[in-house]
Amino acid sequence: MATYLEIPVGEIVLGRKPCPGCGSADHGPPALLGPGTPRDLSISHSAGLAMLAAAPFPVGIDTEAVRDIPVANISGNVLTPRERLSVLAEPEGIARTKAFLRCWTRKEAVLKAVGIGIVTDLTLLETRAWSEGPAEVTVDALVAPSTWRVADVPVPEGWAAALALPAAAGRDVTVRHL
Repeated sequence: MATYLEIPVGEIVLGRKPCPGCGSADHGPPALLGPGTPRDLSISHSAGLAMLAAAPFPVGIDTEAVRDIPVANISGNVLTPRERLSVLAEPEGIARTKAFLRCWTRKEAVLKAVGIGIVTDLTLLETRAWSEGPAEVTVDALVAPSTWRVADVPVPEGWAAALALPAAAGRDVTVRHL
């Protein structure tokens, strides 16, 4: 990260930005607090895979390890009706779990980019994970922008990952393995 930001390692100060909902720094999104840089950060880790997204605009990243998840039992609480239909159309087992995690990581990436995390009704956030390629997702949130572009991130077998950035950013994403 120090090389990318062109900042000596000893000068990097990580912390949190204020929560866009309530203003508290106790649970706001991760932030690069010093030295001054125009970069926003998002961090995610799951079962041995860690990811960091840095951009000159709000960004969100999420990764999840593929594992046994009771998809049929929890999908009604976190997926939109169309997402649920798509996920439950997959055969039980790994295919269904991967479809669920594709929706989940997209949702969490968008909410991290917005800066609010999972404090909203996830059944209202549709990620269009059933279609190939990036999707535009609109969030009814307290902060701008409200429309985000979310896409899957290539990761090793055994994980799912997604990245969200403002739809207006109009930039391609570079993934670097460190």
